[in-house]
Parts: sequence; structure tokens; C-alpha cells
Amino acid sequence: MVISQNHHAVVHGPSGSPFPTSEFEHSSIPATVKKLFNLSSPFLTKRDQWAGTFEGIFQKRTEPRTDCPEKLPTPVKIRKGEAKEEAKLSEFQQELMQLAAVLKGDNILTSYPEKTGKETTVKEGKQYMEDAVKRFFEAGLYAKRMGVDEEQIVQMRPSLTTRSPSKTPNEHP
Repeated sequence: MVISQNHHAVVHGPSGSPFPTSEFEHSSIPATVKKLFNLSSPFLTKRDQWAGTFEGIFQKRTEPRTDCPEKLPTPVKIRKGEAKEEAKLSEFQQELMQLAAVLKGDNILTSYPEKTGKETTVKEGKQYMEDAVKRFFEAGLYAKRMGVDEEQIVQMRPSLTTRSPSKTPNEHP
């Protein structure tokens, strides 16, 4: 359900698009971005391919909103205690692990995705994802120093991020 600010109406669903069973959900955000910008890259998962998109709501606005709050409310703690780091990953957390595995190049291994994510704890998953992002950024910075065109860096083979450099990125020529 989405509240349309233009018409002060509640939009209950995506009107059967892209599929008759599509609904609004978290994956509607990347699906909407892909549709709005006419991106040629494939969908991330079947989930965002199925998700309803918001472009019909965004495209109706003809002027900027004027009702934005000047001060956001103080966040309220949603759980008592700390995260359960020894718990197994939720389905959503497993999907994040799959994305991290692509960044690291682990998605081409035979143990993927059965091993990666299924038996991982929250603590291990957090470390894995942090390492994947760190290596991805390090590889991008290294590629920039080597003179690679910035437009091409995001298209690098993930295997570059799996190599363990003998020197830290700042020590490379």
C-alpha cells in the first residue's frame, strides 16, 4: 500500500503490473529504479522482477512537495538487547549474502549458494559482506590508479576482488 501525495489517495497495489500477482514490497524499489531509468542490466533476482513498481505514482507529480518535515522524529529502539549474532540468516539476509558473493566472485564456486548463506550465522554473514564490499572498493580504487576508465570500473570481473594483494592498496604505484 502506498499513499499517493498528488491525489491524497491510498494506492493498494500495482494494478497487475508487471505480473497479475505482483505486489508492492521492498524489491519494488530496485524494480522501479530499473524501469524509470530504462536500465538494460538484468534484474537482481526473480523477486525484483516480479515486484510492482511505483513509476505511475512518481510520474504524476508535476511540482516539488512542500510538506516535508523540517525535523525528523527521534528513532525508537525496535528490540531489547543486542543482535542475535549466532542465529542463522533470514531469507533476506541470505539474499544480501548472494549479492556479496557476486562482489567477491564466490558466486562461480560450486558451493554457491548452498554453502554461502544457508549455514552462516549473522555474525559470519556481517563479516563476509563487509569483506566483500571492502574488496570491491579496493579493487575499484586500484583500477583507478592503474588508469582504468571510471565508467568501466563497475563492469570489472569480480575475480579481481578475490585476489589477496601482497601490499595494501595505498602501497601500489
